[in-house]
Amino acid sequence: MASEKEIVYPKFIDGDIIFFLEQGVTQKQLLEELSENLDKLSNFFSEGDGFYVLVKTPEMYSIVSKIGKLAKEKHLQLSGVYFEDLPEMKKKKREFRLSGTNIYKKHVRSGQILDNPGDIIIFGNVNQGAEIRAGGSVIVFGKIKGTVRVGMTQHKNTFIVASEMESPLVEICGIVLNNYAWPSGPVSIHYDNDQINVEPIEL
Repeated sequence: MASEKEIVYPKFIDGDIIFFLEQGVTQKQLLEELSENLDKLSNFFSEGDGFYVLVKTPEMYSIVSKIGKLAKEKHLQLSGVYFEDLPEMKKKKREFRLSGTNIYKKHVRSGQILDNPGDIIIFGNVNQGAEIRAGGSVIVFGKIKGTVRVGMTQHKNTFIVASEMESPLVEICGIVLNNYAWPSGPVSIHYDNDQINVEPIEL
């Protein structure tokens, strides 16, 4: 649930970035907040990339054309709009709140360390000899061969999701897995009740 001050917030759902626009504020406020959010995620977007918005109140539907104009000004495109709520198909997908999240659209090289007190999303591989350290959770759309440490500050609902896992060392909320026999294909590693659950998933 968004805080009262957070009137625009992005989520990553089923491969799409969706900006949720809250109710009870003016179109001007929403556009200003959306513009700031797009700037914060500038390291994720490439020129011409698209995003979605969810408009929660019918009174705000006329904002859509203004959002399209804002997207063009930032060399992006508005890929689609959801009205009032997400479709059931989207609701069933794993969602990832992007507040406090660092996003990388490149491979993490050997010897490189990525460190963030929040969450980390990586569109690329984590090569052997690289290390990821996150206070929260990590999603990697690629292969993990390096070390991953998550849940260093946030123990609740902490997880690692990877397209392919070959890491020799994973630490989640202080629990270490050494040379674990990972399942093939996409995998989820989730911390729950002082235990680690490893399971294959669909991405």
